[in-house]
Amino acid sequence: MPQGASTAGFGFVDYAVLLIYMLAMVGIGVYFQKRVTSARSFMVADEKVHHWLVGLSLLGTYLSAVTMMGLPFLAFGKDDWLWAIQLPVLIITALVITRFVLPRYRDAGVLSVYEFLEKRIHVSSRLMAAFCFVVLGVGRMGLGLYLPAKAFAVVTNTPVIWCILVMGIVVTLYTVIGGIEAVIWTDAIQVIVFAGAALVSIAMALVWVGPDFLPIAMEHHKFRIWQGGTDLAKLTSLWLILQTLFETIRIYSTQQDMTQRYVTAGSTSEANRSVWISILGYIPLGIIFYLLGTVLFVYYQQHPDPNMPNNDTLYPYFVTTRLPAGVAGLVIAGIFSAAMSTIASLMNSVTTVCIEDFWKRAWGRKLAEERGLAAVRWLALFWGVVHILLAWWFAHSSDDVVRLWNKLMGIAANGVLGLMALAFVKRRIQPAAAMIGFGVSYLVLWWLLVHDKQVTFLLRPVICNTVCFVVGYVVSCLMDLGRPKTSESPA
Repeated sequence: MPQGASTAGFGFVDYAVLLIYMLAMVGIGVYFQKRVTSARSFMVADEKVHHWLVGLSLLGTYLSAVTMMGLPFLAFGKDDWLWAIQLPVLIITALVITRFVLPRYRDAGVLSVYEFLEKRIHVSSRLMAAFCFVVLGVGRMGLGLYLPAKAFAVVTNTPVIWCILVMGIVVTLYTVIGGIEAVIWTDAIQVIVFAGAALVSIAMALVWVGPDFLPIAMEHHKFRIWQGGTDLAKLTSLWLILQTLFETIRIYSTQQDMTQRYVTAGSTSEANRSVWISILGYIPLGIIFYLLGTVLFVYYQQHPDPNMPNNDTLYPYFVTTRLPAGVAGLVIAGIFSAAMSTIASLMNSVTTVCIEDFWKRAWGRKLAEERGLAAVRWLALFWGVVHILLAWWFAHSSDDVVRLWNKLMGIAANGVLGLMALAFVKRRIQPAAAMIGFGVSYLVLWWLLVHDKQVTFLLRPVICNTVCFVVGYVVSCLMDLGRPKTSESPA
C-alpha cells in the first residue's frame, strides 16, 4: 500500500477476523465447562494452573484496553515518554509482592484477599474493603466495555450499542461457562493477540515512515523521559515514581481480580513466578505501546490528516484508516481482547467476593456443590448483564459523566492499601483504629479533590494511603495505652 494511503475502512475481511476471534473465545469457555464441577473450581480452578498461564493472566488483567489505547496517545502528545518512567519501578513492586505479600496470603489460606483483613484486624475492615472492591470492579467493567466499544464505533460508524452487546455477551458467556480456568486461558491468548497487534502496527508504520523516524522524533524531543521538579501541582517524574509504587502495590496486593490468581497456582513459589512473569512481561509491552505512539506522531507529521482524532481513539483510527484488510481486524481484535481480559477477571472476582465475603460471612454456611456452582454462575451472569447496562448508560451520557465515574472509582480504591498495610504489622491493630484511619483518609481525599489545582492527582494515593496507615497505627497505639499487655496476634 502506498505511504499514507487510506484503506476503505473496516471491511468484510476485518469483520470476519473479529468474528472468528470472538467465536474462539466462546469456544474456550465451552471447552473448559466440563472442568467446572464446583464453586471452588469456578473460582480458583482447583489450584492447579501452570504458573506461566497465571502470569500471562495477571498481565492481561493488569493491561486493559484503556492502556492499549491510552499509552500510545500519551507518547503521541505533549507528555512524550514521561510516563515510561513507571516501567522500571515495577521491579520494586514485584519484590514487595513476592517477598512480603503473596507468601502471607498463601500461608493464611484465604480465597478472598479481604478475609486476611478479618484474620488480622476485624470483620469490619474485611467488609469495608470488599465493598469498595465490588464498587470498583463493577465500575471498571462498565468503563472497560464502553470505551473500546465507543472507539470502534467512532472509527467504523458502527452503532455503539451493537459493539457493547457483542463484546459484553461474548465475555459474559465464556466467563460464566468456563469459570476462572477459561478466563486464565483466554487472558493468556489475548495477551499474545494484543502484543502481536501492536508489533504489527509498529512494523508497518515504520516501513511507511522510513529512515526519517529517528531524526523527526529527536527533533521534537519525543523520547523525553524525565521531568524534574517538586512542584506539588505539576506532573513530575518523582510524583510518577511514587504514584506507581503505591498504585501497583495496591493493585497486586488488594485487588481480588489479581490476588485470586495467586490461589490458582499450585504453590507459593509458582505463584511468585507468575507475578514476575506478569511484571517482566508488562515492561517490554509498555515500551512497545509508547514506541507506537512516537511512530504515530512521526507518521502524522509526514502525512497530516485533518480528520485525525486528538484523543485516545487515535490508535484505532490509524488502524481502520491505514492498515490493510485483515490486519486491521487483527489489531481491533487485540484492542477488544485487552478489554475482555480485564472484564472477565473482574466478573469472576466480583462474584467470588460476593460469595466469600458477604454470603458465607453473613449466613455462616457453605452451599452444596451443585447449588454452589449454580449460585456463582447465576451471580456471574448477573454481573455480566449489569456491566452491559452500565456501558449502555455511559453511551447515552456525556463525557463529563464518564470523568465523574472515573473519580468515583478512584474514591472506591482510596485508603485500601493503607488498611491492608495495617494488617501486616506485627502488633494487633484495634478495629476502631483501623476504621478511624480509613475514615480520615477519605477526609483527606475530599480536601484534595476540592483543592485539585494545588496538588496533582498523582499524589492522591500516596497521601491518602499513608494517612490511613499512620493514623490507624497511632490511634491503635494510643488505645492500647493503659490496657493490660496481651500477646501479639498470630502472623
